[in-house]
Amino acid sequence: TAAVSLVAEQTRRWRQSNFEEFEKGTAKGVALRRDGTLRLAPKFAPVADPNVAYLWALKADSKGNLYAAGGTNAKVVRLDAAGAATTVFESSEMTAQAVVLDEKDNLYVATSPDGKVYKVPAKGEKSVFFETKTKYIWDLALAADGTLYVATGDKGEIFAVGEDGKGEVYYRSEETHVRSLAFDAKGNLIAGTEPSGLVIRLAKSGGKTESAPQAFVLYETTKKEITALAMDKSGNIYAAAVGEKARPTPTLPTFPTQPTLTPTPTLPSGQAGAQLTAGFGQTGLQQQPTTFVPFPTLVGSAVYRIAADGSPQELWSSRDDLVYALGFSSQGKLLLGTGNKGAIIQLEGNGVYSNLVKTASLQVTGLAAGPGGKVFVATANPGKVFALGHEDEAEGTIE
Repeated sequence: TAAVSLVAEQTRRWRQSNFEEFEKGTAKGVALRRDGTLRLAPKFAPVADPNVAYLWALKADSKGNLYAAGGTNAKVVRLDAAGAATTVFESSEMTAQAVVLDEKDNLYVATSPDGKVYKVPAKGEKSVFFETKTKYIWDLALAADGTLYVATGDKGEIFAVGEDGKGEVYYRSEETHVRSLAFDAKGNLIAGTEPSGLVIRLAKSGGKTESAPQAFVLYETTKKEITALAMDKSGNIYAAAVGEKARPTPTLPTFPTQPTLTPTPTLPSGQAGAQLTAGFGQTGLQQQPTTFVPFPTLVGSAVYRIAADGSPQELWSSRDDLVYALGFSSQGKLLLGTGNKGAIIQLEGNGVYSNLVKTASLQVTGLAAGPGGKVFVATANPGKVFALGHEDEAEGTIE
C-alpha cells in the first residue's frame, strides 16, 4: 500500500487595531473611530423612498411633518410621522434645490436651473412667488422679520424678498455663485461662495430690508466651494468646503510697447478678515456661465470652524470624501453628510472622528433635526430618506 502524507492546516492569528485596517471591513451596526475604537452605531433605519434620483434638502414644519426636495424633475414630498408620503410640489424644472417653511407652515421651494421661488400654502395650490431672472438658485434662508434671502448664480447675487413677493438684489459679490446661507447668533446673514471658497458675514447697516449690508470676509478657505453652513449654540460657525482651487497657468513674459496697468481687487488666500464693499448697484467681476451639474467631479473636502471671536480652525479634511451637508447629533456633535461613499461622519473632537453609518446611496445630501433626538437624512443616487436614532443599535458586527 502507498503511504499518503497529510499536512494539517494550522490556526493562524492576526491583529488589526487601526482605522485604515478596520475601514476595509464591512460594518453592520458598528461605528468606527479614527483612533481605532469600535462601538455600536446609532440606530439607522429607512423612512421613505420618494422615487427621485436625488434629494437636496430636508426641512420639518411645526407639526413634525418632513419635507424632502430634489429631482429630476423638481419634486417635494411631505412625510408624516408614520412615513406616509404625499407629493406637495412638482414642476418641469430639473430640481428643487432648497426649501424653507415660515411660521404659518407655508412652503417656499427654489428650483434650478432658470431659478424661480414657488410658494406652496399649507392649504392651497403652488404659485410663483419670486423670479430671480438668474440661472441658478442654490439656497434659501428665512429671517425672523419674514424676509426671504435667495442665494444665486451665475452672477453671485443674493436677493431679499418681502412677504408680498417683491424683492431686489440685496448683495452682489465678486463670486460666480453664492452657494449656501445661514444666520449667525446675532441674526447676521452668513454666505458661502464659489469659486474662492469665501465665508462672508452680511450685517444690515440699518433696520430695513432695503438697506445695503456691510460685507466682511470671515474666512477664505483653501477650497473652491462652500457647500454647507451650520451654527452651534455657542456662536461657532461651521463651513464645509469642497474642490481644489484652480492654479494660475504659468506663462512666458511678454514685453508690450506700452504697458497698461489695470488694478484688480484681490483677497489674501487662507486669511480671515478681508473687508469687502457691498450694496445695491455694485458691479462684481463675473465669470462665464456654468452648466448645471448636480454632482460635479471634485477632489478634496474640508470642514472649518470659525469661532465667535473670528478665529478659524480646520477640523477635518479628506482627499476622497466630499461634504454635502452639516448637522448636529442630539449630543451636539457635528455631523457630516458625505459622498461618494454615502457615509455619515461624526466629529468627536481633538481631531478624532467616527464613521457612523454608510447608506446604500452614493451621497448624503441633507441632515435635519427631528423629534426625540432623531436626525433625518436625505440621500442621492438614489434619493431616499433615513432616520439616525438617538439610541444605539442592540448589536453589531464588522467583517
